[in-house]
Amino acid sequence: MAFEPHNKNITEALRTPTENVANKEEEALTIPSYQDTTEKTQNYTFSLQPSLRKKLTAVSKEQGFPSASSFLNSLINGL
Repeated sequence: MAFEPHNKNITEALRTPTENVANKEEEALTIPSYQDTTEKTQNYTFSLQPSLRKKLTAVSKEQGFPSASSFLNSLINGL
């Protein structure tokens, strides 16, 4: 064996990545609900696949947002 299994430092180093993966799974994405904000917005252009645009529109309507852009704004703001 390349290392002593009783060495606590090595054992701990080998255990850490597994625990980090478990913690990341617990950090689920939370979908925001609509809250009116007073900050002025500005137009930006970016591309999406048409199927993703349909999903984005559907999720934003389900969450009570007036538009997909306001949903994206709240989602990104919560990151």
